[in-house]
Amino acid sequence: MNKSIDQLLERLFADLNPKQRKVVAGRFGLKSGEGITLQEIGDELGITRERVRQIEVQTMKKLGTSVRREAGEFLAAAEKFLRNVGGVRRDDCFMRDLAHALFPKDTSRYLEEKVRFLLLAAGTPSFARENETMHAFWYADDAAQKKLLDFVRRVTQFFKKTDRRDVLEGRAHLAECRDFSSCHMLSIPKYIGANVFGDVGLREWPEIEPKTVRDKAYLVLKKHEKPLHFTDVAKHIAKYGIDAKPAHVQTVHNELIKDGRFVLVGRGIYGLREHGYEPGTVREVIARLLKKHGPLAAPKVVQLVNRERFLKENTILLGLQNKRHFKRLGDGRYHVREA
Repeated sequence: MNKSIDQLLERLFADLNPKQRKVVAGRFGLKSGEGITLQEIGDELGITRERVRQIEVQTMKKLGTSVRREAGEFLAAAEKFLRNVGGVRRDDCFMRDLAHALFPKDTSRYLEEKVRFLLLAAGTPSFARENETMHAFWYADDAAQKKLLDFVRRVTQFFKKTDRRDVLEGRAHLAECRDFSSCHMLSIPKYIGANVFGDVGLREWPEIEPKTVRDKAYLVLKKHEKPLHFTDVAKHIAKYGIDAKPAHVQTVHNELIKDGRFVLVGRGIYGLREHGYEPGTVREVIARLLKKHGPLAAPKVVQLVNRERFLKENTILLGLQNKRHFKRLGDGRYHVREA
């Protein structure tokens, strides 16, 4: 675009009276960056909120013809841009990308709000307002809107029917997202989200939007993939950006103790059961390993135990000396003593 967006708006507003300018500038955040309510404008102008709404509708209708006449080049470029990205785009992303693409050198304040205002006044491309389940979005035509809704319905069912681990670890959902535009559609439904690590899924999943301290701790250990001391788990919650507020160390420790997903593998050190760590005392761990592998030499026992626990060698060897539970064979190997 050759001229700034403020110059364009100045021409468009030339035929409006002060009250009309006040209403549309306030409602669409053209001077503040944030739209204000009908009631706030009504109180300022000394008229009812219904009268403000009427002025807004009438002014936007009046401006529509002017925008289509004065900004035809801009509108054509906006529609072409939208079709080039798949015909559907979430509102905030579309405004950001469009402002950057069409007004790269424009230093006007609140550029995105002004771009949105022009498109809404012109009535093109089509705009779907935000509701309880969807963010506001723009679409090129009815076919593009149908494509979005069908895609969202299909992916939502996929998320609900597929094992979360396949989605989060195997990226199984990528089979549904075959191009840039379809992947971007996932940002429009409010119930689909992404965590700080870029994992995509339903926001109700604790891995996507952890709400409790224990879920945040779980996400830390899942991504770290190795056991951590509870103080480090607390630090990593903030370090990874899972929560803006620092986690209270004692609260984290209390949650790790109570939740069966976590296994104490050393002094204050916790791992995840799903990573292969199993609960139990040192003696119980030794017994389980000996039953699984058969008689073993002491060094091998130490090696296997330390895959599951963070223990000193002497602690493990001391456990082996428990004659009530373990028997030393003639060749020096140890086995579980039969009851």
